[in-house]
Amino acid sequence: MENKLLKVDFEHSGKRADVVLSSLLSITRAQVQKMIKDGDIKLNGTSVKASYRIEGGEEFSVTIREKEAPNLTPYEIELDVRYEDEYLLVVNKPAGLVVHPSFGHKKETLVHALLARGDKYSDVNGVFRPGIVHRLDKETSGLLIVCKNNEVHNKIAKLLKKREITRRYTALVRGKVREEAGVIKTYLTRSKDNFKKMANTPATGKLAISHFKVKERFKGYMLLEVELETGRTHQIRAHLEFINTPIVGDALYGLKKDPLYSKGQLLHASYLAFTHPYTGELVEVSAELPDYFTKVLRRLQKDL
Repeated sequence: MENKLLKVDFEHSGKRADVVLSSLLSITRAQVQKMIKDGDIKLNGTSVKASYRIEGGEEFSVTIREKEAPNLTPYEIELDVRYEDEYLLVVNKPAGLVVHPSFGHKKETLVHALLARGDKYSDVNGVFRPGIVHRLDKETSGLLIVCKNNEVHNKIAKLLKKREITRRYTALVRGKVREEAGVIKTYLTRSKDNFKKMANTPATGKLAISHFKVKERFKGYMLLEVELETGRTHQIRAHLEFINTPIVGDALYGLKKDPLYSKGQLLHASYLAFTHPYTGELVEVSAELPDYFTKVLRRLQKDL
């Protein structure tokens, strides 16, 4: 059994406690609600309702039972580190690697590999997300910033919120658009039909903006560069489905079994740029496409 204290930032004000805590603890809302019912989550030492609205600054005590807790034992996985200094590092994450542990993925995540390096990391985003300031989906490859202390974490988070970090992705999509470049703007929230998906819901969704450029055209496919202006959950995947060009291999937003490639979405975080919060220098990091991605492109190029 392990006891943890979680202090909730003011950015979560107005949200339900179960929603915020499920995010911070990397578990489902149902699991949070059960923990609240069992008395394993308390607010300032007293019981709390799952529907409690966060004001900001609250401190929750969380009791994690041995059988429930993800295993945070360091696990050595070779990491492709593209940039590192005393404050942060940028990792080129392979597809198939989960970023942080959760109740569905308790070991062998990027976090376990980071812990095996022996460094200290920020804990702003909860006990199971050391260093993690933003995320990539399991099957999305590419660049991810990891923070080594809470101060730099908050500074990087502020840059993300102010849209001062350039994040570009490369995506292979099925279908075509007439334009060579464009902007996709929607209001994303969880789909009522499929909770795993995000959907355009103008009345209640959060503003999501992506910019795209066509890099190469094939028969029935396109290679796109997509730059995030905002950073919502599944934003690029949902946006490309929205304009009827779903990502190849994306079983959730595209074909369930894509004949061209079906081992996960062909989406790669290829470029990051930001002003270093301490040195003031421009940090630019890029990552080439993975081999499996380029092999698919070569197949398409042969058919031209």
